Amino acid sequence: MGFDAQGFLDRYAGAYNERDPEGMRTFFDLSDERFAVFEDFTGDLIDGEAYSAMLEAAFDATGRMSFELLRCDDFGGVAVLHAIQKVVLEDVEEGIGEARIRATLWVKTGEGVPRVVSAHFSAVPSAGEECDMGGCGCAWPVGED
Repeated sequence: MGFDAQGFLDRYAGAYNERDPEGMRTFFDLSDERFAVFEDFTGDLIDGEAYSAMLEAAFDATGRMSFELLRCDDFGGVAVLHAIQKVVLEDVEEGIGEARIRATLWVKTGEGVPRVVSAHFSAVPSAGEECDMGGCGCAWPVGED
């Protein structure tokens, strides 16, 4: 049986939705010297120690995460996942908004439990609306009349 990319993404989203930073950390090989995450939002290349600290913020998150897998290329030991990460945010004053993020994940699949060793996250441009949050790509607010 091959690597279940959508199942991997669903389990990660589940850890986020449960506000479980420790659970989220298990999806990343934070101790691998090659570990790196690049987020367009910050413009920084983030190492394992810094990303581990960032995952702690999930404890205070209010959104619900899900993934739409676009493609998975399995190279026998490493899989490259291309997905749209969606985070639906609810705010009493602002309504409901959705952040859409392009996610490219390099996942080690040949050694025990699959783990992300490198990732790139960038905002999906808003369709038809200008984002008022510095071009983050969110579709905030969604559903306004």
